[in-house]
Amino acid sequence: MPEKELTKHKLTGRLGISPTNAKFTLERFQKLLANRKARIKNFLLNQKNIAGIGNVYIQDILFKAKLHPNRKISTLCEKEITNLYDAIQTILNRSIQLGGLAYEKDFYGQKGKLTINGFLVGYKTGKSCPTCKTPIIKIKTGSTSSYICPTCQPLKQP
Repeated sequence: MPEKELTKHKLTGRLGISPTNAKFTLERFQKLLANRKARIKNFLLNQKNIAGIGNVYIQDILFKAKLHPNRKISTLCEKEITNLYDAIQTILNRSIQLGGLAYEKDFYGQKGKLTINGFLVGYKTGKSCPTCKTPIIKIKTGSTSSYICPTCQPLKQP
């Protein structure tokens, strides 16, 4: 299907911008977050907001940005939003360079090279945080689970 027609399709037409799209700039990301009250993890997982960030990637994105998944968007300062934008770019681009997750295949049948060993904190309950050595914990966040470092990602909300 020609790219121009994707917005007309009943499924792809509902998707938000891809974080790998050149139009996904910091300024656009800031506008997407403006006046939102949702929890940051829920917002990022909603494909209508931003397409392509799944639960596997969100773990390391939030860790790299030093954000607790239950932080409310309205409590984020400008620096935290910039750090989050940068973390999205870094984590997703790294996965792209590795061809995606090891259990995924591309159009040519090639498996990706990103394994659990390449994750920072995702799915590493009890392992040491790569920054401070605190054990990674698994917490329930809505209908999903999150893997966090309780030291590097405290839930601090005004």
